[in-house]
Amino acid sequence: MSLITEEEIKRQPDDRTRLIDKNNKDCIKAGDVLMIETYTNKGSNTVSTFAGVCISIRRQGIDTNLTLRNVILKVGIEQRFSIYSPMIKSIKILQRGEGFRRAKLFYLRDQPGKAFQIGGLVKQEIIKRLASNSGPPNN
Repeated sequence: MSLITEEEIKRQPDDRTRLIDKNNKDCIKAGDVLMIETYTNKGSNTVSTFAGVCISIRRQGIDTNLTLRNVILKVGIEQRFSIYSPMIKSIKILQRGEGFRRAKLFYLRDQPGKAFQIGGLVKQEIIKRLASNSGPPNN
């Protein structure tokens, strides 16, 4: 079974294992603000984005997943993403979590003021993406 797991992980198009590897200094940690782009349908290229604070990481080989939390319209939203899913297009770290000393940040459910204000970060990332996709105007 471990051989199958290793082959599935190697088959990923981008190097997601370095984001999860604890030995890597640039790995994802609880408290980081992430933006994950997912495909809406398997056949289409339309993308949906979700940005939030990573409150937990579950490292279980091919079943590794992240739980992100965000407050949208005064309602707390949590979403769990499987890292090696083919439906995930990209994972970006928008901001590093500073001042968090726990592995699981479930207390943010009760104290949302301790989390980051991530609305501005997401807007900046979208503006960067739009600027890089559009080249100079053709006159």
